[in-house]
Amino acid sequence: MGTSLKARLARWRLPLPSAATVLTAVIAAGLLISPNPAWAMLFYVTVLPLFGLRLRALWPEDAGGLLGVALIVWFTLTTLWDHAAGARAAPHLLWVWNGLCTLVFFLAARASYARAGPERERLYSALIIVAAVNVAVSVGRATVIGMPEGRMNGWAEARHPILGAAIIGVCVILAAARAIHGRSSAGNGAVACAGLAFIVATGSRGPLIAVAAALGVLLIGLAPRLLLALAGAVLALALIAYFAAPGLDHAVGARYLARGWSNRLDIWDLALREIAARPLFGHGPTARLARAVDNFPHNLFLSTLFYSGAVGLLLLLALLACAVLGAVRAKPAGERFMRLALLANLVLTGLSDLSQVTKGPSPMWYIVWLPIVLALPPPHGHGQRARRVKRTSN
Repeated sequence: MGTSLKARLARWRLPLPSAATVLTAVIAAGLLISPNPAWAMLFYVTVLPLFGLRLRALWPEDAGGLLGVALIVWFTLTTLWDHAAGARAAPHLLWVWNGLCTLVFFLAARASYARAGPERERLYSALIIVAAVNVAVSVGRATVIGMPEGRMNGWAEARHPILGAAIIGVCVILAAARAIHGRSSAGNGAVACAGLAFIVATGSRGPLIAVAAALGVLLIGLAPRLLLALAGAVLALALIAYFAAPGLDHAVGARYLARGWSNRLDIWDLALREIAARPLFGHGPTARLARAVDNFPHNLFLSTLFYSGAVGLLLLLALLACAVLGAVRAKPAGERFMRLALLANLVLTGLSDLSQVTKGPSPMWYIVWLPIVLALPPPHGHGQRARRVKRTSN
């Protein structure tokens, strides 16, 4: 009777998802669930225990993985000499927690997506789908409540005009790559176009330039004729608009140039002067520039230098170099140029914005860490570790 009962229970029991599938679901949920603490709590109760309890099994042995871990650990250690945090325990503990969460996310993503395969494809599909939903929700909200300062705000982790545009830019690249390969070309092409329209509506110039350049990399490598056709079409439309609607060029220029440099030159000049005071180890993650507003460096590389010093910047540059090397060596060509496009989007976005690399759960995971994980070369033997993690989570 006992055996019969077990058989009946087994017959009705639903299969548990793998740890990698849970991670993909949580990443996708970040573009659907608002506010941030709700998404963060989902990460804490799912991904953190699933992968955090297996850090030893996930610990990397390859150069890319070790550089990622080193950067996260070093950035976390800078809280030890963070004068801005002072003797209060809370700020230090917060950044230790941020570092731990980012470390688990990085190692979990490496275990799940280190090699091309079903898990990576599910991640791509999930990001494309939720990006389409996010854009639709954002347009709906803008229709109902309007656009503050004439700029589109996204939803959930894409709610900030600049960071949201950068996140949707990642999804646009994934959708465009699939469309070029003829995989649901109409659907993926539509998502890519909707995402581009969203980025334009945010008025975020840095992410727009970044995604345009990234798509250029993608098209040069995979569809150069299509790139020429698109360039010709854009030029033709621009000429038609110029002659058919006099003054439109000035209106567009005013929209995108009215903010000038958005104080970036002043911010970078101040950041360099404050970096000079502590160039080697940095100021720590809670430090702020001596400004009433916009009091962080607004540049990924200057931010890393400001917060974690030359040591942190060298680790970041070495990690990016390893990622570029992995992308260049990737096969087939479609995967290679998609990874290069993701890295181009990261670097160009980072030139005009971004701050602490271990902030998380946050948009930095989509803009910085996911592209790096997807571009890094797969380590020898990592597949066995990843499969072991999946089996133990079933």
